[in-house]
Amino acid sequence: MLNFLKHKKEDSWVDTAIIIVIRLMITSFSVVLGYLLASAATMGPPIAPHIWNGGLDGGIRISIIIISFGSCAAVLIWFVWTLCSDVYRIIIRTK
Repeated sequence: MLNFLKHKKEDSWVDTAIIIVIRLMITSFSVVLGYLLASAATMGPPIAPHIWNGGLDGGIRISIIIISFGSCAAVLIWFVWTLCSDVYRIIIRTK
């Protein structure tokens, strides 16, 4: 699906810059979505208060927060890793 984000031998520095900007937009959208999910998990009344005397609510909210922050961390690690590989590729190309 995202094959255009892969590097080719004939890529110029403009192509690399465009790929980095696209990756930055994907990363920022994913991080904002993760933080919105984490903040939404802490809003509102208890979820199904009649089940387990309200104990189900804490598990659901904490799991949503863990999933959202975990996805933010994974996306940030992906972005930093690909950015480091792009910088390395640019350095090697200029030698």
